[in-house]
Amino acid sequence: MKISYNWLQTFFAEPLPQAGELADALTFHSSEIEEIIDEGSDTVIDIKVLPDKSAWLMNHRGVAKEISVILDRPLAHDPLAPAPLSVPDSDRIAITLEDTRCDHYSAALMTGVKVGPSPEWLQARLRAIGQRPINNVVDAANYVMFEMGQPLHAFDADKLGTVGERYAVGVRSATPDERITTLMGEEVSLSAADMVVVDGTDNSPIAIAGVKGGNRAAVVESTTTLLIEAAHFDRVAVRKTAQRHSLRTDASARYENGVPRAFAPRGLRRVCELLAELTSGTVIARHTVGGGAEERPVVSVSLLKINRVLGLALSLNLVEDILRRLSYDYTVEKDTFTVQPPFERDDLVLPEDLVEEIGRFYGLTHVAATPPAGTLGASINVRHYYAERIRAALTALGFSEVMTSSFREQDVVKLKNALASDKGYLRSALSKNLTEALAKNAPNRDLLGLAAVQLFELGTVFTPEAEYYHLGIAVRSGSEYKAKLDDPLLENAKAAVAAALGASVSWTTSEQGVAECRLSDLLPTLPVHDSYEVSPAPSQKRYASFSLHPAVSRDIALWVPEGTDAADVAAALRAAAGALCVRLTHIDTFSKDGRTSLAFRLVFQATDRTLTGEEVDGCMEALYTLAKKQEWGVR
Repeated sequence: MKISYNWLQTFFAEPLPQAGELADALTFHSSEIEEIIDEGSDTVIDIKVLPDKSAWLMNHRGVAKEISVILDRPLAHDPLAPAPLSVPDSDRIAITLEDTRCDHYSAALMTGVKVGPSPEWLQARLRAIGQRPINNVVDAANYVMFEMGQPLHAFDADKLGTVGERYAVGVRSATPDERITTLMGEEVSLSAADMVVVDGTDNSPIAIAGVKGGNRAAVVESTTTLLIEAAHFDRVAVRKTAQRHSLRTDASARYENGVPRAFAPRGLRRVCELLAELTSGTVIARHTVGGGAEERPVVSVSLLKINRVLGLALSLNLVEDILRRLSYDYTVEKDTFTVQPPFERDDLVLPEDLVEEIGRFYGLTHVAATPPAGTLGASINVRHYYAERIRAALTALGFSEVMTSSFREQDVVKLKNALASDKGYLRSALSKNLTEALAKNAPNRDLLGLAAVQLFELGTVFTPEAEYYHLGIAVRSGSEYKAKLDDPLLENAKAAVAAALGASVSWTTSEQGVAECRLSDLLPTLPVHDSYEVSPAPSQKRYASFSLHPAVSRDIALWVPEGTDAADVAAALRAAAGALCVRLTHIDTFSKDGRTSLAFRLVFQATDRTLTGEEVDGCMEALYTLAKKQEWGVR
């Protein structure tokens, strides 16, 4: 939100501190400052307005009120003061509200209007905050919106229908595919979810409520009669309409942040006063339908609670002084304050809201850091204790821990609001995720130099009745004889888990190579320890980037003289294979007739491309050449 320094000064009788000092004051008591910008003879303070303050701080009056409290300087004038238009309510204007999402609509009829350029002072203030001056009518409406936060709109009344001398406007839901052309010429196709302001004589739309006016009743140079609107529209409805049609405007931004209903009649009074000054027009009629200021429930908080929450020792007089500067109606009984929040402050609901209000204006920099007294009691978490023991046992066997998603495309427990189409259910077991993890990791087994992929997961699963803590273990080797190779690995892991827990474990196996157990049933039966076991320091490993291109595996088996060291053969092969060989693993040895057979698996991979068969064949030819030179027989 861009705030003009010169504009702020109009709210005070005394000169304000320099813009930099004001920015510092706002930073420590109110809002973050994005930047301070010099704009000719003016200075603009760009304020980051947080959501809890957006309903009343997205305007110059809101910022001026903050400065008034911080500096303890009263406002010289307040556009939110309750002074209605002096013109009595008239039947020259008829208002019909058919949509409950509009609960207040004020309108005024002004005649004798002369449309033309705005005076230089008004144009300068609008330009300073990034607005383009248009004419004195439009500029006046924009000025009041940026001054006090109430969006306004002026229609050319002569373009509206009348019944006798009576003008009629209304608010209703749009009909499906109803069309309107905006002031900027956009053709918009509306839906029943949108609201429109209509000419009551023929029910035709003249504005998208809370978002943008239509060009049918646009103010032009020849306009002499205005129908001026100040309304309160539902924040959610306005936001959805603005987003649906990509028409986010300064007006919709304020409505969606919750403009208080009582701003509307005050905004109408202020814009009529300004238009009378700028256009020589005269208000001859006004009419209002709907409620006034919202009732804010009182909020009570004790001095004891204020000081406990803030960690301070504020006196009763100091708190009263802050409430006085805020101009809040309040009473004090003993040490308890009962505050009636003003109509513009819908964020003051809880005692803690008042505590924050008092704390920020007193200055949160006064809150000193206080280390907690005494010592914290050590508590052993049973789940964490035994989970660490399981991790240590399984990683010692070469297992790697995985953490898979709690969401699945299909399962038992369905989510009401799914994150995505393939995440509509909560998992009821770990086994399916582990099986998928095995399938994804098994192709990289050779690249990783693993005889088998061994995974485990500790995590929560969900049933319609409750949540449970499970352990899943999974094994997959590259052999077709999985029962021969995988089952012993799985049984060793089960035994290690039982030893780590010091208890027998009941396992369920959903698929070959995968086992799962419910720890949440077992943990309450295990001994509770009074300290954690000391874990060994992890080995120091440095991260190295890996290739995103696929790897290629090839095997070579050589007859070598008996007694030949396999490590020497591996070193010679590695050197001959070249830079594309990223791993060489000795996979088998057997002897026959005074000779020894050594089998190796080589993995080739490039960091910048996918290798071709010809490139890999060339590397293997280098190995065959080496074998011939060393008189090793290739099997």
